[in-house]
Amino acid sequence: MIEWKEVSVYTGRNVVEDAPVNSVAGGGVDMNVTGGRKKKKEVISREGVKVDARTKAYKEHRARLEALRQKREARKNDSKSKFIENIKNKTLTREYAYDTDDPVADLNAQKSSSGYELYHKQFSGAMQHAYKVAKSKGYTVDPKEIDDKVASGPKKPSSGKTNKYILGTNKNKKVHIQVANLDNKRYELNMYID
Repeated sequence: MIEWKEVSVYTGRNVVEDAPVNSVAGGGVDMNVTGGRKKKKEVISREGVKVDARTKAYKEHRARLEALRQKREARKNDSKSKFIENIKNKTLTREYAYDTDDPVADLNAQKSSSGYELYHKQFSGAMQHAYKVAKSKGYTVDPKEIDDKVASGPKKPSSGKTNKYILGTNKNKKVHIQVANLDNKRYELNMYID
């Protein structure tokens, strides 16, 4: 019988094993040297009670978490809808107040051929005036369109920029509104209804 020896490819010397080659699966080496039982991981809740997923306590704990999550979601949706309703009410009911004592207001009180005022001191004032003009011509701008495209849309235009909006009305017509920021002191309104 021939006895084989393992030789290193690099040095040509016999290879000496550092560790025994026994597998745990084969029943060779026991990795638990103490011989004791392994501890289960225990989940501890906020109240300091040990919770196991199979117990009644955990099911009650999970039900409380679900209830809190639903309450958070309801509060989040409720506050969002209240905010939107407040914006809609302010948008539809507030009139834009013009300062007649200001001499600059008289210079800027130019009107278009259609009868609406071209220059406004504030972006929101220009938009309010556009809604008011559309309403005076018998078209009510859809509040959902205002909310989706104007209130939640792009911010007011910076100096030299223009915002454009196409808003639906109650009579299947569209109101086209453009508001240009001329010099951070005046906003120019252009609008038509198709």
